[in-house]
Amino acid sequence: MREVAVAFPNDETSAEIMATRLRDEGIAARVDRGLAGSYQVTSRGQVTVLVQERDAARAHVVLGTTPLEESGPGVMFRAAIGLLVVVLGFAVVAVLVTVAR
Repeated sequence: MREVAVAFPNDETSAEIMATRLRDEGIAARVDRGLAGSYQVTSRGQVTVLVQERDAARAHVVLGTTPLEESGPGVMFRAAIGLLVVVLGFAVVAVLVTVAR
């Protein structure tokens, strides 16, 4: 079964405390340190507490967290796509004008 993230603590110690709390409630949990162990980044925001998908709702209740909502493309993404379409349109027109000469 798939794992899902239920918490994104700022440090490894907090993540381990959360995972232990979940385990005490009978929910298998693990801590993913991500890039926290790397010398290239700080650990802030890089640690995730994961549980099995079937246990996610109960884990959120135990931890007092809320599930992340799936979001579609943002406004900036849509604006970038629109700008790309306009630029490509101008490029096509420029090529056609050049070829027509």
